[in-house]
Amino acid sequence: MNSKKLDKSLKYILPSKINDLVRFGNKNDSGYVISKKVIKKVNFMISFGMSNNWSFEESFLAINSNNKIQIYDHTVGYDYFFLGLLKSIKRIFYFKSNPKNVLKKLSELIGYHKIINDNRIQHFKIKVSNKNSHKEENLNRILNKAKDKKILLSIDIEGDEYRVLHDIAKQSKFIHLIVIEFHFLDKKRFLFKKVLKELKKNFDIIHIHGNNYTSFCNDGLPITLEMTLRNKKIYPLPQKNLVKKFPVKKLDYPNFKDKKDLQFHY
Repeated sequence: MNSKKLDKSLKYILPSKINDLVRFGNKNDSGYVISKKVIKKVNFMISFGMSNNWSFEESFLAINSNNKIQIYDHTVGYDYFFLGLLKSIKRIFYFKSNPKNVLKKLSELIGYHKIINDNRIQHFKIKVSNKNSHKEENLNRILNKAKDKKILLSIDIEGDEYRVLHDIAKQSKFIHLIVIEFHFLDKKRFLFKKVLKELKKNFDIIHIHGNNYTSFCNDGLPITLEMTLRNKKIYPLPQKNLVKKFPVKKLDYPNFKDKKDLQFHY
């Protein structure tokens, strides 16, 4: 695949070059690139979005047995994983599934049972938004309950990130690192630029990666973009040399392993 050239107007998304990046989680979807300096300090992860893979969260717990995690995801639970297993079994009779897929779904159900019974992890089956409602949770309330913590914030909520992050600057002093997946950049560019402008007041972009489940916008920006941001007041950068070629070798891997990774440059 030829590398896509980013439009000059996209310089604002380029990450600062730092020398302590490491990958957490697996080498495909659900793995993210973070800073070693941060991971030595943080003790609390807040994760918006769980889906069926939690290798990133497991890596965080493996670093320090005292680390704690709160996961907010209203879309998953025992019913979600059990129905997925049941559907896979039924599809065998229509030759649309196979024993390997059934075992995968069974493994997900067992994995979910294991992770939510870990006393270091809390799963809140509630939607996160920007509303003040007893039926939904918002970022301010969540962070206000964790003020004494050193926080790693992980966000992958399929487009709702723009609503959740609108007032992130108010709470930034408690957050050491943010890993976030921005979606629908071909349609939600205005919201993306607005949110990123707020984030960059208190955070440095230190890594980006294009998710190959989708393709590119017309200006060369991946439609789905993973981004890591580090608190610039806690971890100041003496100088800001920019990374201009992506993906980064030995750190980045294709989210969908059967397709080539998205290559782009500035």
